[in-house]
Amino acid sequence: MKILAIDGSTKSTGIAIFEGSKLISYDCITASSDNVFKRIRKMQAEIRKILEENSDIKTIYIEDVLPEDVKGNRNVFKALMYLQGYLCEVFKDFNITPTFIFPSEWRAKCGIHTGKGIKRDPLKAEDVKFVKEKFNLDVNDDIADAICIGYAATKVESSGGFEFR
Repeated sequence: MKILAIDGSTKSTGIAIFEGSKLISYDCITASSDNVFKRIRKMQAEIRKILEENSDIKTIYIEDVLPEDVKGNRNVFKALMYLQGYLCEVFKDFNITPTFIFPSEWRAKCGIHTGKGIKRDPLKAEDVKFVKEKFNLDVNDDIADAICIGYAATKVESSGGFEFR
């Protein structure tokens, strides 16, 4: 069974596909329009294409977002919520219910410490470092996050769920 992992953004969405615990594909979808809805529609179309080309994907993990994740920027938060909604329409067409996973949840599965006082940029660097060490890949932070989400998803799928502490 394949798992699609998505680090969603309206400008640069990282994706990773795992088969079991093996990373089989990764990419970054970019969009540069000034119009947020044009960017979202591009992300939607590209994710649809991935699902059409990989009909055996039955599980999707997508990073969830909190207002504090975007430093309280309401416009960015709203854009990411719109993106999630548009993507859920695509997932529905493929009869897939996505699992939304917070960054702290997937990072915990990767052994990356989060918490009070730890800023976004050092965490992104840790994500890239994790992917380099675990998969021997040099990738940007969007792809690294998608790979980390997918890695965490394989741990969740094999253990039957999250362990909250």
